[in-house]
Amino acid sequence: MDADKRITAAVFSAFVKCPTKAYLLASCEDRSDGYFTEITTRISSAYKNIARHTMSLRSWSSEIVRFEQLLRDQRHERTDYQVDCETAVYGVSRAKRIDYRRNVLARDATPVLFVPWEKPDSSDNLIICFGALALAQVAKKMPARGTLIYGDSCRIKTVNIDSHVKRTRQIIEKIFQQWREQKAPPLVLNRHCAVCDFERRCKTVATEQDDLSLLSAMTVKERAKCAAKGISTTTQLSYGYRPRRRKRIPPDAKNSGKRSIPPAKNDFNLRALALKKSQIHVIGPPSLTFEGTPTFLDVEGMQDRDFYYLIGMRFDRLGVFEERSFWADRENGEREMWESCLLTLKSIENTQIICYGAYETRFLKRMIERYVREPNDVDFVEKLIKTSVNLVSYIFGRIYFPTYTNGLKDVARYLGFEWTWPHASGTAAPFLRRDWELTADERQKRELIDYNMSDCRATAKVAGALARICGSWTSDLNEVDVSSLEVSFQRTFGKLECALPEFKQVNDAAYWNYQRSKVYVRTDKTIRRSDRRQNYDRKTIVVQKEAAVAAAPCACPSCNSESLSVCQQGSNIVYDLKITKNGIKRWFVRYQYARYVCGGCGYESSTYVSMPRYGPILRAFIVYLTIELRLSNQKVAEHASMLFGVPLKAPNAQYIKSSMAEKFEPTYRAILKQITNGSLIHADETKGVVNGGGHYVWVFANFTSVAYVYTESREATILEELLHEFKGVLVSDFYAAYDAVPCAQQKCLIHLMRDINESLHRNPFDEELKEIAKRFGVLMRDIVTTIDMYGLKARHLGKHRRPADKFLDFVSCMTCATEAASALKKRLEKNRSKLFTFLVYDGVPWTNNNAEHAVKAFTRIRNMISISTPKGHKEYAILLSIQQTLHYRELSFFDFLRSGRTEIG
Repeated sequence: MDADKRITAAVFSAFVKCPTKAYLLASCEDRSDGYFTEITTRISSAYKNIARHTMSLRSWSSEIVRFEQLLRDQRHERTDYQVDCETAVYGVSRAKRIDYRRNVLARDATPVLFVPWEKPDSSDNLIICFGALALAQVAKKMPARGTLIYGDSCRIKTVNIDSHVKRTRQIIEKIFQQWREQKAPPLVLNRHCAVCDFERRCKTVATEQDDLSLLSAMTVKERAKCAAKGISTTTQLSYGYRPRRRKRIPPDAKNSGKRSIPPAKNDFNLRALALKKSQIHVIGPPSLTFEGTPTFLDVEGMQDRDFYYLIGMRFDRLGVFEERSFWADRENGEREMWESCLLTLKSIENTQIICYGAYETRFLKRMIERYVREPNDVDFVEKLIKTSVNLVSYIFGRIYFPTYTNGLKDVARYLGFEWTWPHASGTAAPFLRRDWELTADERQKRELIDYNMSDCRATAKVAGALARICGSWTSDLNEVDVSSLEVSFQRTFGKLECALPEFKQVNDAAYWNYQRSKVYVRTDKTIRRSDRRQNYDRKTIVVQKEAAVAAAPCACPSCNSESLSVCQQGSNIVYDLKITKNGIKRWFVRYQYARYVCGGCGYESSTYVSMPRYGPILRAFIVYLTIELRLSNQKVAEHASMLFGVPLKAPNAQYIKSSMAEKFEPTYRAILKQITNGSLIHADETKGVVNGGGHYVWVFANFTSVAYVYTESREATILEELLHEFKGVLVSDFYAAYDAVPCAQQKCLIHLMRDINESLHRNPFDEELKEIAKRFGVLMRDIVTTIDMYGLKARHLGKHRRPADKFLDFVSCMTCATEAASALKKRLEKNRSKLFTFLVYDGVPWTNNNAEHAVKAFTRIRNMISISTPKGHKEYAILLSIQQTLHYRELSFFDFLRSGRTEIG
């Protein structure tokens, strides 16, 4: 291909939409039919004629000429010529250049572009700029402004050329580069393919190559990730499907509304597998039922004008399918079209709208806003919306047809349906409508109405297939239940989900406790004797001290009578421990007391004040086992019973933990206040284990204290509540919520280093990423060396501020082509002011180790408790905050608990 070839406006416009199309146009590639070129040319020509006539009625003085006229060497008296940008050519040969001093037409011409749509596209500005650059080749200077004429009313928009010159020149250079290399660009299918004459050619090539761009829902970034793994075809992608065990949703979580079943996601690997096997793959088919008369609705509209012009309807009346079409010639006919449609909908018994996509329900909502005024009509249309069935919602993420997309055209064609219009698509329909509006060609109107009704029939075809898939596995559609491909989780422990009630009864009888107490006890004498020993009443508990409360009341508390007599003897055992120099021993005390009755009023009283069942040392020991040694309530109860013979159950241990948390809550508040009033805070967050999920525990720490704060979400509300007056330095990871705190911040650089290290392992050949990583590593190595020598002192670390700024300036000036390097550059630029704050302040570390260490302490507790409640999390947060604060200060947690103090010295 000749590298000096001129760029026409058609090639430039095509490159903006698709580089492959521009290459094929420049190469004069044979098109399949030229249908869209013909219809686009017809629309443009008709609109220009109408626009010129409209502009002349407005006394438009400028004359619009073609670019070729500028190449003719002749003088003109007029100086207000406008050049049609669609005829512009860039790269005019030297032989055809003209002398601008003699050609007034070329010197004073400005570019103009006619756009037949109501909303101009951003690419239209680039085409005008392209026309200006073409004019600059044959004139003394480039025009400063261009004119855009668009819409039915021929509105005029002035375009500033300078705002688009850079982007336009980049596109021109890419086109020339493409020609110099004489190599077609990589084929990538996109949305423009539906209205391109090369669609059949490109789709054939992409199908032969099995290209990933056939999966139109896959983004550029997702395709790049696949390419980095060496995956370039859908067949290769299919081998990446790995059936995974689905998370079990607790029944109470389903009913509570706090956490519903996770939404369906589109799995490209599974879609590729369905394509490879040519089978429908179903993940737990949804329950699809039609409760009324299925009415298949399809609506066509012009998005640039927010105008609906065609409604198609297909429904069953007495066993016979009826079809209705409603057409609006102009925008003022939309109301009449809708009212006719509404009357037909009312005439159908128990109407239920079936549509493919959400476009139709949005149409109904818009009609309520525009035209529906009667309350009965409003209720009727709202009921239609509420009971409508969107077939896409039943397909997405659940049913994978062996098609490249979930589009109606692909799915219906797989099921055997075919459109009479060979170019049928929702993207192409507006071109037919606009052609009909400008040329009044009735063939286009008939084509649109037939296309719209074909969509209704195709929707009915898909609905029938879905009903068969969702209702029975004996359909003739060759579907596959994906659960049959999954590797079931080999459960060692846990509840068995029984398919039959008989299985449940048999399974319950197989449990160890049941077998031992009901079956083996009748079989083996040893087990029978052991079982009797377990059920034998325990002997009276031996106490270490007897204490008698001998004092009697002086008078009746009720009537002050001194006529008192003993009515009852009672006793109470307090279970406690005693610390001696030789260790810990149990210390059970039985208090003997008497109750007295008044001879005058009959009121009973006693001088004995009831004491807690479990003493303070035992309570401290139980909390120590729970928090410090991380034992569950059940294990704590077994431990205390085995060592000291304390009659303790798991609920008792839970109650003791709760009461101790309540007692030390003021201590916890004091720790939290001391942290937030300080000059340095380390912050981090981690997930909780509250039933239903979605709960978090935040960690705030400094060098001497730690506080855990429970919240129901990961939102930044807690940061605003606790740190709104904090004036120190906040050290945290890169979670964006911390950016809302109005204080100096230091991001954890070890987090950053680990992320860079991981990116290097994933992208070993990314030279741009390597360069950034190398410079960052050298900088941090020098800083860490200084810290090792002098500590975190600003007067010594200040010498690294200039190298740090140079590193950040270098990254900002880089032009990164790879995704990994671009992402790292963006991250560094976003956090520029928060990466090296520690170089300015004394005593501010460059890592978030204090908070991370505290997080590990909570995760160990979290692994022990397995599942808890919001109240339980708050109690653990209080007690663990005290335990970790004492640990940071090298004090004993158990000694503090048994001391009776509530203030940490």
